[in-house]
Amino acid sequence: MPCFNESATIELVAARVLASPYTAELIIVDDGSTDGTLELARQLSDPRVRVLAQAANQGKGAALRRGFAAAQADYVIVQDADLEYDPQDYEQILGPLLADEADVVFGSRFLGGRPHRVLYFWHSIGNRLLTLASNMFTNLNLSDMETCYKAFRRDVIQSIVIEEDRFGFEPEITAKLARAGWRVYEVGISYAGRTYAEGKKIGWKDGMRALYCVVRYSRSRDQVRRSAQAPAAFEEADAELQATLDSLDGAQNYAAWIHSLAEPYLGDEVLEVGAGHGTFTGLLLGSGAKVVATDLSARCVAQLRARYAGIPRVEVRQSDMAESADGGPYDSVVLINVLEHLEDDAMAIKQLASALRPGGHLILWVPAFDRLYSNFDRQVGHHRRYRIPELRRLVLNAGMDTTEIRYVNTAGAVAWWLIARRLGRVPTQPGQVKLFDQAVVPVVRRLERGWRPPFGQSVFCVATRPA
Repeated sequence: MPCFNESATIELVAARVLASPYTAELIIVDDGSTDGTLELARQLSDPRVRVLAQAANQGKGAALRRGFAAAQADYVIVQDADLEYDPQDYEQILGPLLADEADVVFGSRFLGGRPHRVLYFWHSIGNRLLTLASNMFTNLNLSDMETCYKAFRRDVIQSIVIEEDRFGFEPEITAKLARAGWRVYEVGISYAGRTYAEGKKIGWKDGMRALYCVVRYSRSRDQVRRSAQAPAAFEEADAELQATLDSLDGAQNYAAWIHSLAEPYLGDEVLEVGAGHGTFTGLLLGSGAKVVATDLSARCVAQLRARYAGIPRVEVRQSDMAESADGGPYDSVVLINVLEHLEDDAMAIKQLASALRPGGHLILWVPAFDRLYSNFDRQVGHHRRYRIPELRRLVLNAGMDTTEIRYVNTAGAVAWWLIARRLGRVPTQPGQVKLFDQAVVPVVRRLERGWRPPFGQSVFCVATRPA
């Protein structure tokens, strides 16, 4: 149940939901309300209620994304916090799911035989036109794509990366369900639409965004894992990485940029997983931290030990992910361009979360955007590249909160697209790296200091283990 400034209705809606015999849990996600909604939600005494609070208003899609990640019951229904949708319809909506006839059920406001409050002719026309557009792109035959009442098998909704933060969630999820081939059913529901004076929030701008989302998510490629790209085997990738890491060892401005973003979250005891040749290890030492530097590659471990021999604040270990996480607890765990090499990144994040102290930080730097995936990515062992929503979902599923997440290095994304993606060349040649590091990185770093770009070569993420 996503809610924003619904103090007038939250208690009544929650009571109706909890009265349903089908309700196993009620997850309320308050989206930065300023009218006391959060306080009222927290006063609900039923043990089935869990209340999550967004730090600021982000939109319905963002609240749903968080709620879906927290869901534990077998089936998930989206319930608005107003009085437009009636929980008495749960039996109708869940029927095809419980009979194993559907993976997803849409509750349509426009199918016959159900009572409705009659409001807003043009709003109804807009909904029908958006549904028609969605059907044209998805080849579904829905009567109400924009309905709030959507019910999912939990494994289905948790397998989908939700990118839209606001009302674009509806066409986005519809397009992704259609592309994935899930069984979609539709049933009639009752509907008591409210007026704008009563608190209705969706407007014409949201309608325009919905139309954009219909086109975008129906025509774009599936947000699938890059495991299908068959990245190079470990030994082959390690040999390719040797030259790459040697080139990047001289990119001091680039490394300092990453360190400046990570430094506020480091603490005194740091685990660095996939330390490579130790470039970032030296910067961690400069922050005064005690560092446990691990790597799976025997070649990298030998170089780390030679580089930091006699320095008591560095401990070097050869270990895989599970062994690296089996220590601590640490104030922070750092992975710089490592997560994308792991076939099971979700399990890795869960393992690393257990290695943190309460309040500790997992610091991730990963390559961004599936469309930048190149043959060079494959050669160095990348299973995937990431978007912010996907990485945020992995963090939430591991039981952590996202403290900071952003795209970084817009110029690097353009350069990678041209050199690695379009021209098919190695983007880490020493001359290219040196020129980019000295001439471009300082400029882009200043530019992005006060501006969060909509895309970049990498994603920087800080996840925090709850205290």
